[in-house]
Amino acid sequence: MKKGFNAFIRSHNLVDRIYDMIFYLGIVKNNKNKEVIKRFLRQRLEDVAYVESLAQYFEKRKLKYKNNIELRYNLQELIYDLDYLKQYLL
Repeated sequence: MKKGFNAFIRSHNLVDRIYDMIFYLGIVKNNKNKEVIKRFLRQRLEDVAYVESLAQYFEKRKLKYKNNIELRYNLQELIYDLDYLKQYLL
């Protein structure tokens, strides 16, 4: 399971995509600690509850940005990948 989990995260570039999205949404204001934040995200992605709460947060953001189609699409793809990641964790 661990091997498939790591391969999924790498192949979908999940940590970078999550970081880019939280930076775009303004959760992270300072770009100086980029590597520290990415390491934190990578460690937290092993927790099902964290992945679920992250997906729920992005779902709420998707509803807020109804007019920005590109952002909605990127958020939806990220939500799908997070939901799929949960399968590796269960």
